[in-house]
Amino acid sequence: MSPTILQREPFPSLTEANLDRLLTESSIPVLVNFQAPWSPGMDAALGRLAKAFAGHLRVVQVNIAAHPELATRFKVRIVPTLLIFEGGVPVEFSVGIIAEHYLFEMVRKALGGGTETLEAGERHLSTRWLRKSWRRFSLDRRLRCPVS
Repeated sequence: MSPTILQREPFPSLTEANLDRLLTESSIPVLVNFQAPWSPGMDAALGRLAKAFAGHLRVVQVNIAAHPELATRFKVRIVPTLLIFEGGVPVEFSVGIIAEHYLFEMVRKALGGGTETLEAGERHLSTRWLRKSWRRFSLDRRLRCPVS
């Protein structure tokens, strides 16, 4: 007789009833990972995130294949979609797979730490991207909306 291997989900999986209760009753921000069985996961990065922010952030997941009403309610069209809730209200979000350092940066921003709390050795690429995208936006705006 061979031993049975139990697969354990890395994060609690929620339904509509317990998601609402968790979001409204949680004293700390909650990161909800909307995922599907067929989509590539971010479990490793989310596991490191949950460990790094233990006690400051709770990480849970929702299977949108099993609970499509939650996908409709939160307008999830691409998986994975990450939403950070504080007091039952979404404060940050991310759509699609993102690099781990952007994930950590997003959580720090949602927790009020901003991006200046980067650890030694971590790269800070987002401000460079923001500056370049702002220039593109400004240039694009000037070309489309000339001032008379």
